Amino acid sequence: MADRGAGSVSRGLAAALVCGVGLALAACAHRAPQQPRQKVAVLQRARELAQATAQPQSASPADTLVLESIYFDYRKDQIRPDQQKVLLRHAERLKAHPTTKVTLIGHCDDRGTSEFNRMLGAKRAERVMKFLTDQGIPPERVKVLSLGEEQPVDRGKSAAARARNRRVEFVVDP
Repeated sequence: MADRGAGSVSRGLAAALVCGVGLALAACAHRAPQQPRQKVAVLQRARELAQATAQPQSASPADTLVLESIYFDYRKDQIRPDQQKVLLRHAERLKAHPTTKVTLIGHCDDRGTSEFNRMLGAKRAERVMKFLTDQGIPPERVKVLSLGEEQPVDRGKSAAARARNRRVEFVVDP
C-alpha cells in the first residue's frame, strides 16, 4: 500500500508538471510573433522620419538672432553714444539676416503720466528705427510699438531700477 501511495504521488507530480509545461507553451503560442530585429529597426527609423517631417524644426542656436535692449536717459529720446555702438552692431546683424523683421518696443519708467510715457516710448522706438534705416535696414523690416510704463523690467523705485525701464526692446519676428 505504501508502494502504491508513492506511485500515485509521483504520477500526480508528473501530471502537474505536464500540465504546467502545456500551459506555458499555450501562453507562448498566444503572444504576438516577434519581428526580426532588422525589421524593427527599419520601422523605428520610418517613425522617426515621419515625426521629423511632420514637426517643424526649430532654428539652431547659431541661426537665432537676439538683439539686446538699448537704454535712454530720463525724459529723453536721443540715443546715447554708448547705445549707438550697440545699435551699430544690431544693424550689422540685421544686414546679415536680410529676411528678419523686428518690432521695436519703447518703454519708460514710472514717472510721468501714462499718456506722456506712451508718447515718449513711441518717440524712442521711432528714433531707433530711424537710426537702423540710416544704416541701410529697409523700413518695411521694422515695426514700432510703445508700451510706455506698462511693462517694467524692474518694479523698484531706485534710480538704477528706473534706468533699466527706460529702454527700447527688440523683438525678432519669426
